[in-house]
Amino acid sequence: MAASCSKKDTSPNTTATISGLACASGSFSATASAGAIYSATATVPYTGGNGMTYGASTAIASTGVTGLTAILQAGTLTTGTGNLSYTVSGTPASAGTATFSISFGGQNCSISLTVFAAGGGPILPAVYSKIYGATSITFDGTWVTIKCNALPDHKSAYYPVANALHENFSGTTFGGGTFNQNPNTISTQNITLKIPVNPAVAATHAATPMGVIGVALNGVPLFNQYAAGGSPLTGEINSFDQWWGHPQMTGMYHYHVEPLYLTTVKATKSSLMGFLLDGFPVYGPEEAGGTAPTGLDVYHGHTHATADYPLGIYHYHFSSVAPYLNGNGFYGTAGTVTQ
Repeated sequence: MAASCSKKDTSPNTTATISGLACASGSFSATASAGAIYSATATVPYTGGNGMTYGASTAIASTGVTGLTAILQAGTLTTGTGNLSYTVSGTPASAGTATFSISFGGQNCSISLTVFAAGGGPILPAVYSKIYGATSITFDGTWVTIKCNALPDHKSAYYPVANALHENFSGTTFGGGTFNQNPNTISTQNITLKIPVNPAVAATHAATPMGVIGVALNGVPLFNQYAAGGSPLTGEINSFDQWWGHPQMTGMYHYHVEPLYLTTVKATKSSLMGFLLDGFPVYGPEEAGGTAPTGLDVYHGHTHATADYPLGIYHYHFSSVAPYLNGNGFYGTAGTVTQ
């Protein structure tokens, strides 16, 4: 995906406004090949939505590779951040890059679709099929784009009482403390992570940000070892529910520590748990055979073969003590996250 200035399309509704379009973080739900009929949804994140309803746009013809059109689907803006959806269809005339110039709510940018040679196209590595909680996973040959709604597939005291997954909890939580429920409630999110399919060690190791730094297999975001404001997790740990997660103020449920449901119900304590934004995988608090990981570096990871990567790969481990998942920053160069 690439962002650039462009002319406006014809939108039937001028009352819906936004403050920004994130075309560089957009994604397509399917790959395209030259000469093959194509049908997919393009998703473009926005910020600053004003909550207004909008109609469908006229068809936007592709440039570069011709033969495709994109049509904005009617909808209602979220107040704040959200996604626009475009129906993309047609038959690409050739291999290359098909670009769509879009305009909405006073903002302009362009989204680009890689069109592969007839019969070609990248194949998503099988390991990403383990992310069973994603709402979609696409692959352009370089980046894996993972979308999730951050709704845990296990019970929680933080689900609204009317939700079938609500379960009261009053007991011992992570670290042996007594559960103390925070005032927040789980709500649906729209999160898009773009991670490199071939992660590499970074020349300069960036600190992990507050908020989403990765995703677990069940589509729940992973956060770093700090509470709001960058303070230690000590004061928050007792708010972790029966499966060791909790929601923040916007309702985004997340894990700072071992995702107990994954390590004890869906998989094991030595299994793959998810990925950080730099593309490197995250494993549970044990190695195969039940031993504790050794030789973890300052980023809380090390390199060796795993069941998913028999040739070996750098990977992070959860642990029962700080930093729980990640240490002094990303080992590799991080991708992006929008929400």
